[in-house]
Amino acid sequence: MPVPYSMDLRWRIVQACQRGTQSQREVAEYFQVSLATVENILRLYRRTGDVSPRKPDHLGPPARIDDKAREQLRRFLAKQPDMTLAELRQQLVRDNGPLVSTSRICRVLQEMGLRRKKRPYMPANGTPRGYVRSGDGITRR
Repeated sequence: MPVPYSMDLRWRIVQACQRGTQSQREVAEYFQVSLATVENILRLYRRTGDVSPRKPDHLGPPARIDDKAREQLRRFLAKQPDMTLAELRQQLVRDNGPLVSTSRICRVLQEMGLRRKKRPYMPANGTPRGYVRSGDGITRR
């Protein structure tokens, strides 16, 4: 990653431009920086009154799982705590939530402090819960 210019150099650039004896281009040549750097430092000084380099607000792409989607995930798990990540993802998309990966959902659940079931529930006899196999097909209990 690039390293920001020193505070001393930044202040000297501002002072040289404020004197008004040189153009921004001449100041850039004198301090051996680009014209864009001089312009950016001056813009930052005019906007904030300081020349400290700004810290990034966040790293990486913006989060697609916002507070609304987090609340939806919380409701899904409260209603059916044994949902898998894939089922949570399908339910979230079905309810007009963001299209995200199951690994992203896993990370969000960890951030929220929620546990998850690792595999779908299947009784030992192999019959899905709530249904009974009979001679004429599968019927609901």
